[in-house]
Amino acid sequence: MAIYSLHHTPVGKSTQAQPYTAAAHIRYITRKDALSAIRQARFPARTPREVADYLRGCEDRDRKNARVLDKVMLALPRELNEEQRIGLVKDFAEHVTKGKAPWLAAFHTKRKDARNPHCHLVIRDRDPSTNKRVIGTSEIGSTERLRQQWEDYANRALGRAGHKERIDRRTLEAQGIQREPTIHEGPQAQAMDRRGARPDSRSRRRRNRPGSRRSHRDVDYRKIDKGRSRPEVNRARRAGGRETERDYWDAIDADSQRREISGLRGIHNPHRAEPAEEPRRVRPSFKARKYPTRDGGPRDENGKIINMADHKRAKDRARERQGALPLGQGGETGSANVKAARNGEREGPGLTRKSFSQMREAEKGPDRPPPEQRQPTFSERLASKGAARPTAKPAPARYRGRKPGRVKPDRGEDHTPER
Repeated sequence: MAIYSLHHTPVGKSTQAQPYTAAAHIRYITRKDALSAIRQARFPARTPREVADYLRGCEDRDRKNARVLDKVMLALPRELNEEQRIGLVKDFAEHVTKGKAPWLAAFHTKRKDARNPHCHLVIRDRDPSTNKRVIGTSEIGSTERLRQQWEDYANRALGRAGHKERIDRRTLEAQGIQREPTIHEGPQAQAMDRRGARPDSRSRRRRNRPGSRRSHRDVDYRKIDKGRSRPEVNRARRAGGRETERDYWDAIDADSQRREISGLRGIHNPHRAEPAEEPRRVRPSFKARKYPTRDGGPRDENGKIINMADHKRAKDRARERQGALPLGQGGETGSANVKAARNGEREGPGLTRKSFSQMREAEKGPDRPPPEQRQPTFSERLASKGAARPTAKPAPARYRGRKPGRVKPDRGEDHTPER
C-alpha cells in the first residue's frame, strides 16, 4: 500500500562531521548491491564517480559556511511499476529544481528493498552557469514545502495509474484518526513469536548524541515493554484501534527509514553511529567446544566452563567451613600424591610438592655422587701438553684501486708497507 515518507537532510561545509561527506553519500547510494536505476540532470559529470569528484571540487571552492548538498529520501508507491516510479521522481525533481539546479536520483527497489521501494534524491542548490541559488533549501519552511509538493505529485501519479489509494503527510491526530500507531516487529521478532519463544527484555546502554552531558545512557526496556513482545503489542493495538494496512506499512517504513539513516550516520559520522547490541548468549571457547565436559561438569549460569583452579579453591573454602580438610591436604581427592601416601609409598596425611622434594633429598643422603666435572677446553688441553697458543696470521694488505702514492702488491709475495 502507498505510504508517505520524506526525509530531508542538508550537508553543510561547516556542519558536516567529516570533509567531503557529500561525495561519500553519492558513493553510498550508488553501490551496486542496492542500486536498481539511476537518473540525473545538469550535473557536469556522467558516472557516479565523476559526480563525487565534482562535489569535492565544489566543496573546495565554496565559502566556509556554504551548503554543499541536500539529501531527500522518498518512499515510492508500491502500486506503481518501475517506469512509473522513475517518471514520478523525475517530474518531482524537475519541478523542485525549476529546471536549473542539478539533481541525481538513485532508486533502491530490488532484493531486500523490493517490499520497501524508495529513492535517494540529491540536489545541488546552485545553477552551474551562474553559481546562484535556485530553490532556497536553507530558508525556513523549505522542508514542509518539499513534503507538500511530494504529496501532490505522488497522488497525481496514483490517479493517472488508475489507483484509488492516496498518501497524506499529516499525522494521525491531524487526520482525525483516533488510534495508536503500531511499531515495527522485524523478522526475528516474528519468527520468535511463531515458535512461541519470548525475547529477553533487559537494560541496555545507548550512546547519546554529540554535545550531550553524558556520553551514554541506560535504557530499561523492562519498564517500556512491560514484559510484552512487539507482536503482542501490535495485536493489542489492532484489536483496540482496528489498525489498517496503511498503519502496518507506515510502521515498516519508519523502521526502514531509521535503519537507513543509522547506516548513513555510521558511514559519514562514525561517532554518532548506534553501538552494536551485546550478544545474548556467551559462546564457549574452542577448547570447550572441542573437548566438552561431562553432564555434571562445572559451568556457570550462562553455560560457560568455570576455571578449574577457581572451582577447586571454592570447594576448599566450602570444606573448611564444614570442618573438613581442604583438597590435597588429607581430604577426599583423587590426586596422585595422596594415593601414593595411602599405598605406603610416602608417609604423611597431607603431602605437598615441597615435602616431596625434601624427601627426595633425604633419600639421596650426604654421600651423594659428586657432580660431573667440566670438560677442559681446547686451549686448556694445548696448555697441558706444553704447546703454545696459535696466533692469527696477519692478512695481506689490499687496495681497492690504484691511487697516487700507493703500489698494488704482488699476489705471490707478502709486501708490508714501510712506515
